[in-house]
Amino acid sequence: MKTKTKILTAIVATAAIGGIALAGASYAGHRGDGHGMGFLDKGQLAISAMEMFDAVDADGDGKLTQAEIDKLLDERHAAHDANGDGNLVLGEFAGLWHETTRPLTVRAFQMLDTDGDAIITRAEYDRPLARIVERLDRDRDGALSLRDRWHDDDDGWWEDDD
Repeated sequence: MKTKTKILTAIVATAAIGGIALAGASYAGHRGDGHGMGFLDKGQLAISAMEMFDAVDADGDGKLTQAEIDKLLDERHAAHDANGDGNLVLGEFAGLWHETTRPLTVRAFQMLDTDGDAIITRAEYDRPLARIVERLDRDRDGALSLRDRWHDDDDGWWEDDD
Protein backbone atom coordinates (compact mmCIF):
# COMPACT_ATOMS: atom_id res chain seq x y z
CA MET A 1 0.00 0.00 0.00
CA LYS A 2 1.34 3.43 -0.90
CA THR A 3 2.35 5.71 1.97
CA LYS A 4 -0.20 8.31 0.90
CA THR A 5 -2.98 5.69 0.98
CA LYS A 6 -1.85 4.44 4.39
CA ILE A 7 -1.88 7.97 5.77
CA LEU A 8 -5.34 8.63 4.33
CA THR A 9 -6.63 5.34 5.69
CA ALA A 10 -5.17 6.10 9.13
CA ILE A 11 -6.86 9.50 9.04
CA VAL A 12 -10.16 7.82 8.14
CA ALA A 13 -9.76 5.33 11.00
CA THR A 14 -8.92 8.14 13.42
CA ALA A 15 -11.88 10.17 12.18
CA ALA A 16 -14.15 7.17 12.68
CA ILE A 17 -12.97 6.76 16.25
CA GLY A 18 -13.35 10.50 16.80
CA GLY A 19 -16.82 10.33 15.29
CA ILE A 20 -17.74 7.60 17.70
CA ALA A 21 -16.51 9.68 20.62
CA LEU A 22 -18.41 12.76 19.45
CA ALA A 23 -21.59 10.85 18.82
CA GLY A 24 -21.29 9.19 22.19
CA ALA A 25 -20.77 12.54 23.86
CA SER A 26 -23.79 13.98 22.07
CA TYR A 27 -25.92 11.40 23.86
CA ALA A 28 -24.42 12.10 27.27
CA GLY A 29 -27.77 13.32 28.51
CA HIS A 30 -29.44 9.94 28.10
CA ARG A 31 -28.86 9.08 31.78
CA GLY A 32 -29.48 11.00 34.94
CA ASP A 33 -29.75 14.74 34.71
CA GLY A 34 -27.78 14.99 31.48
CA HIS A 35 -24.80 16.72 33.05
CA GLY A 36 -21.41 15.16 32.59
CA MET A 37 -20.27 12.15 30.62
CA GLY A 38 -19.63 9.43 33.18
CA PHE A 39 -20.74 6.77 30.71
CA LEU A 40 -17.55 7.36 28.73
CA ASP A 41 -15.66 5.47 31.43
CA LYS A 42 -17.79 2.38 30.97
CA GLY A 43 -20.91 1.31 29.18
CA GLN A 44 -21.85 1.94 25.57
CA LEU A 45 -18.75 3.71 24.31
CA ALA A 46 -16.34 1.44 26.17
CA ILE A 47 -18.07 -1.58 24.67
CA SER A 48 -17.63 -0.12 21.18
CA ALA A 49 -13.95 0.55 21.84
CA MET A 50 -13.43 -3.03 23.01
CA GLU A 51 -15.25 -4.37 19.96
CA MET A 52 -13.01 -2.27 17.71
CA PHE A 53 -9.90 -3.46 19.56
CA ASP A 54 -11.00 -7.09 19.28
CA ALA A 55 -11.71 -6.67 15.55
CA VAL A 56 -8.15 -5.49 14.97
CA ASP A 57 -6.50 -8.01 17.35
CA ALA A 58 -6.50 -10.80 14.76
CA ASP A 59 -4.58 -13.34 16.87
CA GLY A 60 -6.52 -12.55 20.05
CA ASP A 61 -3.43 -11.99 22.19
CA GLY A 62 -4.69 -8.72 23.66
CA LYS A 63 -2.07 -6.69 21.78
CA LEU A 64 -2.20 -4.74 18.54
CA THR A 65 0.73 -4.96 16.19
CA GLN A 66 1.25 -2.62 13.26
CA ALA A 67 0.87 -5.66 10.99
CA GLU A 68 -2.63 -6.34 12.42
CA ILE A 69 -3.63 -2.71 11.97
CA ASP A 70 -2.26 -2.59 8.42
CA LYS A 71 -4.01 -5.86 7.52
CA LEU A 72 -7.38 -4.57 8.72
CA LEU A 73 -6.93 -1.25 6.91
CA ASP A 74 -5.91 -3.04 3.71
CA GLU A 75 -8.89 -5.41 3.89
CA ARG A 76 -11.45 -2.69 4.60
CA HIS A 77 -10.03 -0.38 1.94
CA ALA A 78 -10.02 -3.16 -0.67
CA ALA A 79 -13.54 -4.23 0.28
CA HIS A 80 -14.88 -0.74 -0.47
CA ASP A 81 -12.71 0.09 -3.50
CA ALA A 82 -15.43 -1.06 -5.91
CA ASN A 83 -13.58 -0.17 -9.10
CA GLY A 84 -10.21 -1.47 -7.81
CA ASP A 85 -8.29 1.71 -8.62
CA GLY A 86 -6.74 1.96 -5.14
CA ASN A 87 -8.73 5.07 -4.28
CA LEU A 88 -12.08 5.72 -2.64
CA VAL A 89 -14.58 8.05 -4.23
CA LEU A 90 -17.36 9.45 -2.06
CA GLY A 91 -19.75 6.56 -2.62
CA GLU A 92 -17.05 3.99 -1.79
CA PHE A 93 -15.97 5.94 1.27
CA ALA A 94 -19.60 6.20 2.41
CA GLY A 95 -19.76 2.40 2.48
CA LEU A 96 -16.55 2.23 4.52
CA TRP A 97 -17.81 4.92 6.90
CA HIS A 98 -21.15 3.15 7.32
CA GLU A 99 -19.41 -0.16 8.11
CA THR A 100 -17.08 1.52 10.60
CA THR A 101 -19.77 3.47 12.43
CA ARG A 102 -22.57 0.86 12.29
CA PRO A 103 -21.98 -0.34 15.88
CA LEU A 104 -22.26 3.25 17.10
CA THR A 105 -25.46 3.74 15.12
CA VAL A 106 -26.96 0.66 16.77
CA ARG A 107 -25.81 1.82 20.22
CA ALA A 108 -27.20 5.32 19.71
CA PHE A 109 -30.51 3.83 18.55
CA GLN A 110 -30.62 1.59 21.63
CA MET A 111 -29.83 4.53 23.92
CA LEU A 112 -32.64 6.60 22.41
CA ASP A 113 -35.12 3.69 22.43
CA THR A 114 -35.70 3.91 26.18
CA ASP A 115 -38.60 1.45 26.23
CA GLY A 116 -36.77 -1.13 24.09
CA ASP A 117 -39.55 -1.56 21.53
CA ALA A 118 -37.20 -1.06 18.52
CA ILE A 119 -38.99 2.18 17.61
CA ILE A 120 -37.76 5.66 18.42
CA THR A 121 -40.74 7.83 19.17
CA ARG A 122 -40.54 11.58 18.76
CA ALA A 123 -40.48 11.92 22.57
CA GLU A 124 -37.51 9.50 22.80
CA TYR A 125 -35.74 11.37 19.99
CA ASP A 126 -36.25 14.73 21.70
CA ARG A 127 -35.30 13.56 25.22
CA PRO A 128 -31.48 14.04 25.17
CA LEU A 129 -31.75 17.72 24.26
CA ALA A 130 -34.98 18.52 26.07
CA ARG A 131 -34.48 21.57 28.30
CA ILE A 132 -30.77 21.74 27.33
CA VAL A 133 -30.82 25.54 27.25
CA GLU A 134 -32.51 25.66 30.65
CA ARG A 135 -29.92 23.28 32.11
CA LEU A 136 -26.82 24.98 30.67
CA ASP A 137 -27.87 28.66 30.50
CA ARG A 138 -25.74 29.97 33.38
CA ASP A 139 -26.50 33.64 32.82
CA ARG A 140 -30.23 32.91 32.46
CA ASP A 141 -30.69 34.96 29.29
CA GLY A 142 -32.64 32.19 27.55
CA ALA A 143 -29.85 31.21 25.15
CA LEU A 144 -26.49 29.43 25.15
CA SER A 145 -23.43 31.53 24.49
CA LEU A 146 -19.74 31.54 25.34
CA ARG A 147 -20.61 33.41 28.53
CA ASP A 148 -22.43 30.28 29.68
CA ARG A 149 -19.38 28.06 29.44
CA TRP A 150 -18.07 26.71 32.69
CA HIS A 151 -14.46 26.98 33.70
CA ASP A 152 -12.03 24.29 34.85
CA ASP A 153 -12.42 25.35 38.48
CA ASP A 154 -16.16 24.59 38.51
CA ASP A 155 -16.16 21.30 36.54
CA GLY A 156 -17.96 22.76 33.57
CA TRP A 157 -18.96 21.53 30.19
CA TRP A 158 -16.49 23.68 28.27
CA GLU A 159 -12.86 24.07 29.27
CA ASP A 160 -11.38 27.52 29.37
CA ASP A 161 -8.35 27.71 27.06
CA ASP A 162 -7.09 30.98 28.59
